[in-house]
Amino acid sequence: MNNIPTVKIGVVAVSRDCFPESLSVDRRKALMSAFNAKYGMEAESVYECPVCIVESEIHMTEALEDIKKNGCNALVVYLGNFGPEISETLLAKHFDGPACSSPPPRSPATTLWAAAATRTAVCSTPAIT
Repeated sequence: MNNIPTVKIGVVAVSRDCFPESLSVDRRKALMSAFNAKYGMEAESVYECPVCIVESEIHMTEALEDIKKNGCNALVVYLGNFGPEISETLLAKHFDGPACSSPPPRSPATTLWAAAATRTAVCSTPAIT
């Protein structure tokens, strides 16, 4: 009997408007690269959302629609630098599944895999509820 759920994590980077958006985007890409290098084929369980939320509910809505459209049932709000609290909180609120907010961890690939494998919000910071 296989009683393990299939999980697809959507990774959404956020940034404040006082930082260049490219900083968060580059850090998100580095996270995904580390994950892909460590887990290879398992990387299909993680989706890199191309929308970076920069203090905008419009960006938040675009990111939410994108991760839903791509079949994500878990969410990591990746803080590439300081994130916009209102937009990232609204994203977690409107997402229908487990969600967490995570700064760049020491081992990003391990953190994402643990979340994908257990369908829980495994983070280095408390989960957004």
